[in-house]
Amino acid sequence: MTIDRPIRKLRAARRLSTQRRRELDAARGGPGGSRHRQGVVIVLAVVAVALAGVAVWQYASAPRHYSDAEYVAATTDRVGLLLEADSDDPGRAGRILSGATGEFHDAFAQSADAYTQFVTSAKTRGAGSVDGVGLARRNGDSALMLVAANVRVATATGQDATAGDFRMRVLMTPEDDELKIAAVEVLR
Repeated sequence: MTIDRPIRKLRAARRLSTQRRRELDAARGGPGGSRHRQGVVIVLAVVAVALAGVAVWQYASAPRHYSDAEYVAATTDRVGLLLEADSDDPGRAGRILSGATGEFHDAFAQSADAYTQFVTSAKTRGAGSVDGVGLARRNGDSALMLVAANVRVATATGQDATAGDFRMRVLMTPEDDELKIAAVEVLR
């Protein structure tokens, strides 16, 4: 019976140790305690970083959205180039083409050489100005612009052939990170 007493003491000590461990785990927040909490925090941090990475990637890969002011400025520049004619500037047709896209680009590309030859042979000078540009409507990334303009053309003989005031509808569309003319309709 002397051996029985130390075994009882050992069993009582184990029960007490198990009870204290459970109390400690309960105080720490459950089994595993702070390790469990640390694991949850790490998982949440990894998820937050992954979500932030996805958001940055989507923002960086999204197409550029242009403001109304950018459409107005681009339309003014592109139409201003169309309205000017200068026989001493043979590269104007190329600059018009570089600011064009779609139907307008295709149509002007077919006649760009003839345009340049006519302006050069007639020794034409044209002074045009854009009096006003307004945004009519937006459709996706494209915008229909209303333009009020006037043109005064002089030939080599010095005669002034005035085209006068007129209005246009101009479709502006982004291409290669630039707003370009896609269509022009003269309303007169």
